[in-house]
Amino acid sequence: MSICRVIAVPLSVQVAQRRNGLVLTLNGELDLYTAPRLLAAVDDALAAGSPVNLLVDAGALTFCDSHGLEALLEAQGKVARAGGNMELGHVNGRLRRVLDLSGLSRAFTIV
Repeated sequence: MSICRVIAVPLSVQVAQRRNGLVLTLNGELDLYTAPRLLAAVDDALAAGSPVNLLVDAGALTFCDSHGLEALLEAQGKVARAGGNMELGHVNGRLRRVLDLSGLSRAFTIV
């Protein structure tokens, strides 16, 4: 009998003010289990009620699966419906490859 352990790598979301909006810095893995943290941070950013310009800094993101992509799309939709704009920054490595292979790199403004 083998024992299977699931090792969860957490996602931290740091929020910082920038001149024309907010920066959400993601660190860790964006997947089924951690996507709610991203969406909660976006909800908090939008709670003030005014349109927000949001930069999602993905430079320290080590993994992103289809659930993570879905969360990024959902976040972008929430920001757009609130009258704001969302950009992805420091998109490289695995995230860049997943976005390119899925065709979703065209769905985001990547800076």
